[in-house]
Amino acid sequence: MVTLAHFIFLIITVTGIYGYPQQDGILEQINLGTKQLQHSNVIPQSLTESVQKIKNITDAKQKSEMVCRACEMVAGNVISLRKSLADRDTMIDYLKKLCNVYTDFGPIACEGYVNLDVDTVLFVIDYRANFTPARFCSIRLQEYQCIDPQAEPWVIPLPPPSQLASESATSNKTTDSKPLNILHLTDIHYDALYKHGSDAQCKEPLCCEEGTPSKPENAAGYWGDYNCDTPLEAIEDLLKRINDKHKNIDLIYFTGDIVSHKSWATSIQSNRESIRLILQFFNKSFPNITIFPILGNHESHPSDYFSPLNALFTNVTTEWIFDLAADEWIKWLPIETQSTIINGGYYTVLVKPGFRVVALNSNVCFSSNLWLLYDDKDPFNQLLWLVKVLAQAEQNNEKVHLLSHIPPGELTCHKQWSNQFAKIVKRFSKTIVAHFNGHTHTDEFRLFIEDDQVINIAFNGASFTTFKTFNPNYRMYEVDNNSLVVSDYDQYIYDLKQANKNSGTPPQWYKLYSFKDAYGLKDLSFPSLKSLYDKMTSNGSNNALVEQYYKYAGKMSEVYLSVPCDIKCKKQMICFISSVEANTSFNC
Repeated sequence: MVTLAHFIFLIITVTGIYGYPQQDGILEQINLGTKQLQHSNVIPQSLTESVQKIKNITDAKQKSEMVCRACEMVAGNVISLRKSLADRDTMIDYLKKLCNVYTDFGPIACEGYVNLDVDTVLFVIDYRANFTPARFCSIRLQEYQCIDPQAEPWVIPLPPPSQLASESATSNKTTDSKPLNILHLTDIHYDALYKHGSDAQCKEPLCCEEGTPSKPENAAGYWGDYNCDTPLEAIEDLLKRINDKHKNIDLIYFTGDIVSHKSWATSIQSNRESIRLILQFFNKSFPNITIFPILGNHESHPSDYFSPLNALFTNVTTEWIFDLAADEWIKWLPIETQSTIINGGYYTVLVKPGFRVVALNSNVCFSSNLWLLYDDKDPFNQLLWLVKVLAQAEQNNEKVHLLSHIPPGELTCHKQWSNQFAKIVKRFSKTIVAHFNGHTHTDEFRLFIEDDQVINIAFNGASFTTFKTFNPNYRMYEVDNNSLVVSDYDQYIYDLKQANKNSGTPPQWYKLYSFKDAYGLKDLSFPSLKSLYDKMTSNGSNNALVEQYYKYAGKMSEVYLSVPCDIKCKKQMICFISSVEANTSFNC
């Protein structure tokens, strides 16, 4: 998830620039120090001292103000250097110094990130009309609510409600017909370079690929490590376990992220090889089951980037990922999905009369997608297409399952895209039955609430990768065959620490919980979910449901749970459940 755009972000956050009473003096030192780095390999002591002085300031309002002002200064220096006709090599040198000074990535990762991302950065600076520091900061650091006074709002037109629209999906009468069993896999993050026994406590952002551990407990385990991505043996075991345990799977939702987190060293070739390998494993393991796959933000190269479709972008294009997806997914999808996959990585399929799957490429809204800086207005016209598909589904009285890698309301989803998406969901809340997401690696859900009623739900399938601090999981949904409402789901995990103690035998998978049983629900209807939400928001920090939700979020990982969830943490979790727009998530 980390790209060159993170460098300026980390200048401000990782090192602790959160706010300080003497703001102007601190900012001046940051500005001067950053400029001095253009001409010197020596880190200005005044810059280091300024960072240290303000490291522990935590006032939220002051922090946001400081972050945004500092961001504009640093971004301004980068833009000005390029506008002064600095060549590519000069920009690479400067950006590497910024990375090494202000982040903890280390020299290897810094060199990789800069070399991969520099051409896109330079393209945006060179060709985006009136590209300003404020534009950069308002998009890249939107969680701090930085303001771009020149930002141009955009709106996706919505049709008026149809008189033919059925009542809310949850009010449809269920029958005794056989339910659908849907497997949800997400965030595999296969590491082709994973090496058993290598150093799991390295200095790079992702470990377990090389090096000798300083002590035995720091060695990469056979089945994985909490600091690392996924070895092939673990993926093979996952698929074997599912095949052995679940004989009645009807459909599979795969919500993205096959490629590892080693984003500073990807290539089109390595990403393509990983994607093809894992999809081949899926096909071999489930030869007679339809799989609905979507892209994760890590599938592209450089990671997170999704460039516009235009011949102008030949040296920075990411169109290859759409072509690959179209070629690989055709084994499961109808031929008519090819055009939208090639043009943006999204598609729709009528599974059976009355049941439609819509698969989005929500990665375009990710704030690390540097192409948002070039043009943020509905990339690939995807939301406009979504409205047309949902309007037709409404007319045909179809129920829709919506697949999307990035969940609604994510802080790092561009707020304009997030806002328009939420409006679309609310408009078509009687057509969309449920969302299925990934990306965050946490077991969580989000509720769309309007007029004090739940009108939609988004389920996050968590992750199979253990990066970072998580146990691996997969999920099985039981879905009513008529209303297409999720009746219940079972979450399956294993304890990675225990599995590595017995590396000679397969991991001991077990059912962590059933949603209905865990939360004491008779069903997953919208009224029942609203009742659950009300219970979770009562009783403050003593709420047992919230404590349980926290444990499930980390999938009972000992490492994850080693950090207690205090009152602030619990309030934030509850806040996120009902925040389905980035603008409201800011308040959490």
